[in-house]
Amino acid sequence: MTPNSRHKKQTILHSVPYRGRVVEHRINRGFTLIEIAVGLFIVSLILGSILIPLGTQVEQKQLSDTQKSMEEAKEALVGYTIANGYLPCPDLTTGANSNDGQEDVTAGACTSTEGNLPWATLGVTGVDSWGNRIRYRADPTYSSHSTPFILTSNSALRVCTNAACSTLLTSGTAGQGAVAVLMSHGKNGLGAINSTTNAAYPAPTGADELANTDNNTIFVSRTQSAAGSTAGEFDDIVIWLSKNLLFNRMVAAGKLP
Repeated sequence: MTPNSRHKKQTILHSVPYRGRVVEHRINRGFTLIEIAVGLFIVSLILGSILIPLGTQVEQKQLSDTQKSMEEAKEALVGYTIANGYLPCPDLTTGANSNDGQEDVTAGACTSTEGNLPWATLGVTGVDSWGNRIRYRADPTYSSHSTPFILTSNSALRVCTNAACSTLLTSGTAGQGAVAVLMSHGKNGLGAINSTTNAAYPAPTGADELANTDNNTIFVSRTQSAAGSTAGEFDDIVIWLSKNLLFNRMVAAGKLP
């Protein structure tokens, strides 16, 4: 018997006497139950080692694709502002003309300071990798369609590392914060608007994710953490357009001062 004979079907010659003659009977021997069980165990280990990294790769691609879309949207915001002299208003999430990707303006001011990214107005994608709309908030001073902002205009939006805003990520100087914030609600989608049904998902439970849905001027951007962790569940993706960046681009384009 060769070393590999246990892993394939074997044919064994068995000699028995019959009427004075020796007759060889062929006995076919297949795999034993133990051999099959061991084989299945090995296959499961191999598949497990392949599928887990593959799942991680898919999640990383979704994350990077969403970040890329949001960065493209930020560039579109700059271009729109250079062309028009103000930031676009958010697209409403409820009511008439909501969820159509067009900015909503009333009497020269934004109908709402926070809502969907106006993707149709900007000509960009307004959806993240999980099929939810990208959230957008603009500072009223910079989104006013009737009163242009100037170099001394202030901005109130702040991005922090937690809901208490103990550490600022935007400028710590008063009035020098972000002029616009873009956000994806991440894989869990809590607080998001579905791009297909326009239905709102349940509100998040963690304090930091709640801070990104409470319609105030504080947003949170930090390392992702799972549900049940000490820091609380968090998978939001937040980027912002700073006042300094916008001013630099507008000065370079000859739109300011």
